[in-house]
This record gives sequence, C-alpha cells and structure tokens, in this order.
Amino acid sequence: MVEFVEGLKYPWGNPKKLWNILWVLVPILGIFALIGYVQKIMRSIVGGDVSGLPEFGNFMENLKNGFVLFLKMIPIMVVVVIVNMIPFIGWFAYLLITVFFLPWLMINLFVKDTLKATFEFEKAAKAVFGNFVEYIIAYVKTIVYAIIYGLLSLVLVGIPCLQFGQNIYLADFYAKTSTEAAEVPKKK
Repeated sequence: MVEFVEGLKYPWGNPKKLWNILWVLVPILGIFALIGYVQKIMRSIVGGDVSGLPEFGNFMENLKNGFVLFLKMIPIMVVVVIVNMIPFIGWFAYLLITVFFLPWLMINLFVKDTLKATFEFEKAAKAVFGNFVEYIIAYVKTIVYAIIYGLLSLVLVGIPCLQFGQNIYLADFYAKTSTEAAEVPKKK
C-alpha cells in the first residue's frame, strides 16, 4: 500500500502539473475537463504510477471524457439521494453506501468507463469487506490527507493537491483488490 507520506508527496511529483487546476476558471467546460483529468490520475495510480501527476494532455479529450463520466455518475447519485430520503433507515443506508461502496464504485467507473461499473455493488462489497482493515486504513489516510490539504487550501496551495491527490490511497487499495486493475497498463 502507498505509505502516508508518499501519498502526501504525490501531487508534488511534478509541481508544474498542479497548475492544471486553473482549467476550472474556464466557465462550465473547465470542470468537465478536470473530471477527465481526474480519470487520467485514477488510471495512472491504479496502473502503478504513484510518482506524480500525469500529463494533462488534450483539453478537448479531457472535456469529452469528463462530460461522459459526469453523465455516467448521475444514476448512482440519484440512487444515493433516494436512499437518503427513506425515513429512519435511509440515513444509515446512505452512510453505509457513501463510506463503504461509493469510493470503490467511483474508482471502478473511472477505470472501466462504463455505466455498469457504478452498480457493481457485489464486487465492491467483496473488495471492501474482504480486505476490511486495509480499506479502513486507506479511508483514514484519505481523511487525514483531506484535512492537511484542506488546511493548506487557506493559502491556496492545498486546493490543487486536494483535488488531484486525495484519492491516491483509495485508488491504490482498488489496484490491490480489484481484478479490473489488471486491465490498466502498469508503469514500466
């Protein structure tokens, strides 16, 4: 598993790539391009490259990929919202889904790039509950990472690090526990 300090250093592997956060300033389109870039980041980590952020690449390609990913995320988000609206047990089910299933399912979507990937609850349960201690460790590392770079966001430097690197531990967990990770080209 990726060590905690190694994960904190991940966005700084090539600090120039942190400037890619400025694409968010392009109205509407920039957000979709950044979603496409986050997909490249997830695939890079799952593929074994934790040395630093990948190249941003072509804006239009990232824009297209990000928009399609956004559309593929809508059904699972609707399901999660509906579950949360169920009286009494809905909040508990919502918490269970968002903590134990949704992170794995989102990484699965970014890797496989299919709508079906967001509904593979059985695979997510097998990965998460079959490796429960490792998952909790990765989840706690992610929370601490978010706190550290969240505080650094007050001086702006934490914003791109938070956006681009916060899922390194969960993506690494996915890579270690998922058969789909074998389909992603490994770092040479």
